[in-house]
Order: sequence, then structure tokens, then C-alpha cells
Amino acid sequence: MLTALARTATRRPLTVMLLWGLFLLLGFGLGTGVFARLSDNVPEVPGTESESAARYLDELDPAGSSITGVVAGTPVSEPGLRAEVERAVADVREVAGVAAVPDPYVTPGMLAEDGRALIVPVTLEAGLDDDAEERTLDAAAERIREIDAPDVHVSGGPLLGLQMGERAQEDVKNAELISLPVVLALLLVVFGGLRSALLPLVVAVGGIAGAFLALFLFSEVTDISVYAIQVTTMLGLGLAVDYALLMLVRFREERRHTADVEEAVHRTVAAAGRTVAFSGLTVAVSLTGLLVFPSVFLRSIGLAVTAVVVIDMLAALTLLPALLARFGGRIPPAKTPRDGEERAGSSPVSPASRPGARWPSSPWWRRCCWCWPCPCPE
Repeated sequence: MLTALARTATRRPLTVMLLWGLFLLLGFGLGTGVFARLSDNVPEVPGTESESAARYLDELDPAGSSITGVVAGTPVSEPGLRAEVERAVADVREVAGVAAVPDPYVTPGMLAEDGRALIVPVTLEAGLDDDAEERTLDAAAERIREIDAPDVHVSGGPLLGLQMGERAQEDVKNAELISLPVVLALLLVVFGGLRSALLPLVVAVGGIAGAFLALFLFSEVTDISVYAIQVTTMLGLGLAVDYALLMLVRFREERRHTADVEEAVHRTVAAAGRTVAFSGLTVAVSLTGLLVFPSVFLRSIGLAVTAVVVIDMLAALTLLPALLARFGGRIPPAKTPRDGEERAGSSPVSPASRPGARWPSSPWWRRCCWCWPCPCPE
């Protein structure tokens, strides 16, 4: 099967690259919409004592969710600001789905002792579905933010997930801006060439885009934890570079034995591709064990990491062979081992089995690293 996959990728490399390009656009276009759907909650596991206590508290206080606005940075007793706050409170009370908004100027405990800040708590009606609650939250929060004051902030439990999603998106962007150049520099040191160093990064970017798209699709049927983004990007980058390195090293070895680039790609996929497929499937199947947990948080992590492992594996077995078939002719083959050097993967010859073995008098930096003291002849 791997041989047939390699022949398809090398026969139509541009088609394979085009399909992965469309997949990448979907991942970074549609898939990044998952950031607006991330949840910061760690739901209670059904049947546990904490879940029973939470259900009991909900029965005692059936009120809906709440958010809080904070107005600060100037004396809140100024007539102009007070009139604006009162108008905002009246407008928020008219929003569909809002249960109560107390007047901060007459309700005890709403004003700061120094008179330079106040809070505007907003309580929603109980029993709102997700779409109605989101519309109510957006309308109420937007109206409070329109208050003309130096500092106006709105937050609370229902908005926390959205705000953490925005923060996660910013963190992922910053992490990629830092990690990708560092990885590229390390790959340049390993391969000594820009073309060989860029190919693992292409696979990594494709894997991350696919992970975003998979998470977006999963968010249609289940909650996705905000922490799943950090795990998938970290794992996606690491596995993609790992699989691509394995394939590239084998490709350069095969190029040393054949001048035909396509044949070298076929041999690479048949050998190193089998290792990548076995490793990827093993990791993916192992991670699906998280799906049996009743916690939605753990299930979302399991879905996310399983998806990114499978996507990285597919990218290494399809996208990378197509790239090698198209540009692999410009990648130099591995260096031929010099006389006396051991080939990669071969077992070192025992010094005791070498004829004429004796203690060397050469300096320590010229002695081999795996047997010290070394009785090899100079």
C-alpha cells in the first residue's frame, strides 16, 4: 500500500501539492474559527461528588449566568459620566435575555471607596440556549463598552472562554513566530542546506492547519478545551519535524545508491514510510484511550491530539514524497562513508576481534567514542 501511495505521489506531485494547499487554506481560513468556540470550563464528571454538589447549587440558585462591567479611571460621580452609565444600564435591561441589572449608584457595594470606579453586574435569564445566551452576552457587553470612560472592562464566566480563545490565538501566533525560525536554524545545521531544511517546516505547517480544521469540525459536536490548542500545535510541530527528518535522511541515503529521484522516493516510502505509518498509528490508537473518559475536557484533548498525529502522518506519507519528487533532485545525497568509518545502523566491530590490536599512543581526541580505552591499531 505504501508503495502504491508513493507512486501516486510521484506520478502527480503537483496535484498532491495543490490538494494539500487547498487543505492548508481551509485549515487557516475555516479552521481558525475554532478559537471563537473554545471552552475554558472543565466540566464535572458525571456521578462524582463535585457534579452532585454543582447540580444541588444550581437548584438552590436557578438564576442564569452573569457578567460584570467595570468603569474606572475617573471620578464616577461626575454628572456626565453618571448620566451615561444610567443610560447604559437602562439599555442593557432592555436586551432580550437579561434578567436584572442593578443601578450601581443606589445599590450598596457597587462603588469603590475612592469614588473612581464602579461595577455593573448583569444577570441573564435562566434556561437560555447557547445561541440566545451568546447573542445576549454580546449585546450587553458591547453596550457597556460604549461608556465613555478611561477604563471600561467587561468579563465574567460566560465571556471567559471567548477571551481565553482570543488569548490562545495570540499565544499560538507568537509561539510559531518564535519556534519556526529556531527550528529552521536547527534544521539548517543538521542538513546544511535551505531546501532540505524547509521541507520539514512545510509538513509542520500543513499538520498544524489540519489540526485547526479537525478541531473546528469536532467543535460542531462537542466542547473543545482551550488547552487543546496548545497541545495540538506543540505536538503537531514536533511530530511533523520528526517524521520529515526520518524520511529526508532515508531519502538522502537512497540518493547515494540511485540517480533516479522517483526511485529514491519509492524506496524511502517503502522503508522509512513504514516506520512513520507504524509510529503514527500506534500513537493515534494509544491516544484514543482518552475518549473513554466521561470528562468532556479529556475527550476533547484525546480527539485533538489523535487528529494531529494522523494528519502529520498523512502529510509525511503524501505531501513530503510529492515535494521530494518535484524538488528532490536539488537535494544532495548523503556523503559516502570514508574508509574505516562505520555505516549508519551497523554494529561497531569489536576491538578485540581486530588483528594486531594494541594500545594506541594517539591523542585522546583522535580515539573513537564507543570504546575507551581503545586497543585499536593506529
